[in-house]
Amino acid sequence: MNKTLVLTAICADRPGLVQMLSEVIYAHDASWEESSMAHLCGQFAGILTVNVDESSIPALEKDLRQLSQHGMAVTLNESVDAPETDNQHTIWLDLTGHDKPGIMREVSNVFVAQHVSVQSLDTEVVSASMSGGDMFVAGAQLLVSKDFDMDNLQQALESLSDDLMVDLALADEE
Repeated sequence: MNKTLVLTAICADRPGLVQMLSEVIYAHDASWEESSMAHLCGQFAGILTVNVDESSIPALEKDLRQLSQHGMAVTLNESVDAPETDNQHTIWLDLTGHDKPGIMREVSNVFVAQHVSVQSLDTEVVSASMSGGDMFVAGAQLLVSKDFDMDNLQQALESLSDDLMVDLALADEE
């Protein structure tokens, strides 16, 4: 019986890291499925799903852990059944505002209060050439109930700061 595993990997970035991972996965007749990889502050960070025969999991895990000899920290977790999403919508969030300590904490507090599930999130701090300060920029894919009030979310996020610009759109409207 096949299982889907969620694998995370992190180490100092250099050429060949994805190849190292893919070789180990291939050696155990596993299938590399979804993945997201990033370079952050000189580090390679990746998360991926691997489909593998259940009997191969111990050997695969052992070989993945041996990548630590090459400086790569790998974790492996068995996937869990995804919650039912028939009564939910995906919305896209674009948010821009002056950077300040705690901005992501404030945004995430709004998500919790509004019962919003974060499906993906990309953030960065960029130089604001006009004002001379730094701008916090976030893009997110969010999962909400079908009866969700996007105006309430917009107002709650905009109330965090006078300069926060928030754009929300239903995923199927694009």
